[in-house]
Order: sequence, then structure tokens, then C-alpha cells
Amino acid sequence: MNRRTRWVLEVGVGLGFLLTVVLTLGMARRQLVAARVRADTIRLHVLANSDTVEDQLLKLAVRDAILEALPATVTQAATPQQATAALRSALPALRYAANRTLLAAHSGQTATVRLETFDFDARDYGTFALPAGYYTALRVELGAAQGHNWFCVLYPALCVSGATAEYPTAEENALVFGRYEVRFALLDALRGH
Repeated sequence: MNRRTRWVLEVGVGLGFLLTVVLTLGMARRQLVAARVRADTIRLHVLANSDTVEDQLLKLAVRDAILEALPATVTQAATPQQATAALRSALPALRYAANRTLLAAHSGQTATVRLETFDFDARDYGTFALPAGYYTALRVELGAAQGHNWFCVLYPALCVSGATAEYPTAEENALVFGRYEVRFALLDALRGH
């Protein structure tokens, strides 16, 4: 092998290694931001009794009742912990709103309303997207809870009418709302960004 060929191979391997390091750092950074998004998000998850048209319409009516009964202390909370505490306090009122809606519709179903950690798939809502993983969720199960579901974000208030909420960091907002910047991961890593 001549000297020039060897030099080209060494440079190529070096650049390949450098690209691997840059991509690994970028992916690790994205995973950290995704973990912060999951920690800063509370989702609403409403599961219909079944997939009949009636049960799906009832699911939407219960969703509306839950959103209407949602106390402002949830959507105006300064932290996810404050929003979680406000939701815990509001669980009886939210359960009542859901069951009152079912009763008004002459349904024999009952609603189970609880706050829990639940594993969600990645989801694109059109105007924003959330990474997959475990989130705190207000889970509303109607009847047998065997139908299609409806879900959105309660905190920050992304599915509450008239709300304009954002995440605490620019990186989280970029990941969720798709406002990406073209940057060099290696330079960001060297600068400590």
C-alpha cells in the first residue's frame, strides 16, 4: 500500500470515528432532553368503554367535562409537581364530573379517574409531538375501557382551550414543537451546551 492510500484510509477512519462520536453525543443529548420533557409533562388519557359510535361520542363528552372541571391551579401551576398536587386534590371533583356526564347520557357505565405513571408511545399531535416513555397521566377509564382512547397534555396546558403553554427550556420546546436549529453537536459539546 502506498503512502497516499494509507493517508486517505487513516483520514477516512479518523473522520468516521469523529462522526460516530458526534452522532453518539447528539443522541445522548436528545435522550436527556426527552427525559426532561417526560418529567415536565402531565397527560390526559381517556379510554372509551368500547369502539361503538355511542361510546366514542360519550368518551368525548367525558373529556369535555373533565377539561371543564379542571381547576385553574393545574393549568397555571409553575411546576409539574404543583400541577400533580392540584390534580390529586381535584380527583374527586373530576371523577364526579365524569360520572355526572355518564349519568346525564343515561349510560350504565362508571368512570374510574386516577393519577398514575403510564407508558406512552411517541405521539405526533400535529402542532407538537411527544417522545415515547413513561409520563404522569390523569387516566379516565369509562366502563370496560376497551375502546379507542383520546389523549393530550394537561401540563403544560397544551390541550386546554385557549392555553398557550411552553416547556421550561428551549431544548424541550424544540423537541416537542419541532423548532429545530441546525447546529454542530461537537461544537456544542465543546462549548458545554
